[in-house]
Amino acid sequence: MKILIVVCTLAVVCAAAVPHKRLGVPLTAEDDCNPNIGALNYSADPNHCQIFYQCDHGWPKIKICPGDTVWTPTEERCLDPYDAENVICAYVRPERPIVIGADGEEIIQLYEACEFQCESGEDCIAYTGVCDGTPHCTDASDELDCAAPCDENNCRLPNCRCTSADIPGGLTPNEVPQLVMLAWDEAVRLEDYNHLYQQIFKKVGAGRRQREPRTNPDGCPLVGTFFTSHQFTDYAAVQSLYSEGNEFATHSVSKRLPAAYWRDSTVRTWSEEILTNRLLLSTLGHVPVADIVGMRAPYLQTAGDATIDMLAERGFVWDSSFATDVNDPPLWPYTFTYRSTAGCAVAPCPVRSHPDVWEIPLVDWIDTNDTLCENVDSCYFPNDKAEALELLRTNFARHYETNRAPFPINLRARWFLNDGHHNLEALQEFLDELAGLRDVYFVTYSQVVQWMRAPRRASDMPGFFDCRQTEQRERLCERPNLCGYFNITYQPNDEEHPGERYFQTCSDCPETYPWVEPLERL
Repeated sequence: MKILIVVCTLAVVCAAAVPHKRLGVPLTAEDDCNPNIGALNYSADPNHCQIFYQCDHGWPKIKICPGDTVWTPTEERCLDPYDAENVICAYVRPERPIVIGADGEEIIQLYEACEFQCESGEDCIAYTGVCDGTPHCTDASDELDCAAPCDENNCRLPNCRCTSADIPGGLTPNEVPQLVMLAWDEAVRLEDYNHLYQQIFKKVGAGRRQREPRTNPDGCPLVGTFFTSHQFTDYAAVQSLYSEGNEFATHSVSKRLPAAYWRDSTVRTWSEEILTNRLLLSTLGHVPVADIVGMRAPYLQTAGDATIDMLAERGFVWDSSFATDVNDPPLWPYTFTYRSTAGCAVAPCPVRSHPDVWEIPLVDWIDTNDTLCENVDSCYFPNDKAEALELLRTNFARHYETNRAPFPINLRARWFLNDGHHNLEALQEFLDELAGLRDVYFVTYSQVVQWMRAPRRASDMPGFFDCRQTEQRERLCERPNLCGYFNITYQPNDEEHPGERYFQTCSDCPETYPWVEPLERL
């Protein structure tokens, strides 16, 4: 008997008890993160099954699982509702209901919910039923204005690319330079700038007196892309990193919870968050607006077409918010001109045509526990340096030994916390290994799009990325201003538990702590 899969949305079951809190977080989280008590990397929230806490130097920082996934403490990751386990919040895993369709076939219903409102107002369907080629609304409004299947005869570079694992430009794998995207999510904190970025983007020189930039085969420095949110970012560090050739992309101002806020936001709300974020990176971090052309959605939760509409309207070139399990061989970047076949890990996903907007997909990794993950820190946490190296090497090989699609290394500071330094040492050794390969280049996301528009053989790469232009970027001033603000109530603080915010900048300190600006002022 044939099995069909119907995907909708599932409400997460949480415990009813409300844990006692001090300073805005559960006491259990404080104890779990305390190096003298629990000394854990993560702590589960007793009352909300999608919320957990990352232990950052002994202090719990609130995090939320994307979509409808549930925090699973034993795996230290967010899992599908039917695979998750969380006794701390008393999560009850639902059974997969089976119904019999009109044709006698079994239909396994994974989720049930009303997500897309049909135009008639009489019914609603799941996001996954929109633009799937079959009308589900009685008025067939779910099949209106849908992007057409990709036509390779009309979709051609430099401005259009079908969703595909095929190598662009008619090149063979051994002709393709392996582009590696070293990406950092969330705030650029001063402590990470001093203790992580300097050790990763630079190495100890021959005389062991100072660090010098790691370089690509063309002599240009190894660079990365920072998806930077506003809160807790140090803008002097932003300016310094940008002056060295790194790229900055937007990640919102507030990064507020819950993730449903971003799913349900309008084009206007998205514009205010993203444009303000871009403005702050420019005015406080001295990154020209013209160089901030990409975005990643908070918690990888977009509003589908509304988010991509905002990017197109505001002159952004690319997005990198959509994960895909098409990884063997992995997907290449594509445009939203035609219907994507990358899958939709976190609904809703764009279903209309958005010409000229590129998607650089978060190609799933496979961790040492044989499960999928997008960010390195959401993979199974390595127990030692050897296991961390295995994680890095095997996922790189899946790109390098097949079609050489751009390889993403999506990092967050927490992968390097409380691990005894073995993850940092593994990454440094991995970078040294790749430095011995003359066809591997560490580039920014915008440079990936540059190469996609005009594919070039590895033998012709020297001079393709002009790193001399970074010499014209504004260097960090000798004495940045220290800006301090008190009684801040934005998440993770609140009215009962206000906090402080500090950052350095070569600009004058704003009179009040910067926050989301109304669209009329942007």
